[in-house]
Amino acid sequence: MKRILLLTFAATICTFATAQRLKLTDDALDKHVLEVNINGQAMAALELQAELNLTQEQYKLAMQLNQKRYEQIAEAEEVYQADNILRSKAIYSINLEADKSIGAILDPKQLRAFLELEGQRQLRLVSDNADE
Repeated sequence: MKRILLLTFAATICTFATAQRLKLTDDALDKHVLEVNINGQAMAALELQAELNLTQEQYKLAMQLNQKRYEQIAEAEEVYQADNILRSKAIYSINLEADKSIGAILDPKQLRAFLELEGQRQLRLVSDNADE
């Protein structure tokens, strides 16, 4: 009985140690961004390229869609600068439409990965808003 408890304890410690060493970051992408002066839409397209393995044609379309998204967001921020709620709703709507457009250019495997990325982004937004 003592051996079983000791082995279970040792296995638990090893599992925790392994989990602590795992890295779930985009270190290569972060280094690229720090090395190069890059804007928001290019960063978004690079992230999609890195995470979804986009073709050149998909990458070009993603760049165009992200550029349109950022222009619309800048316009919404200017129009609704006095009203935070309307600005947030407008930006949410713009992001939703842009995500639908990007989803239309992806194959099913890429779409699944994109939806996972969007889920992570939504979780970050919720946690950021909770901190404020």
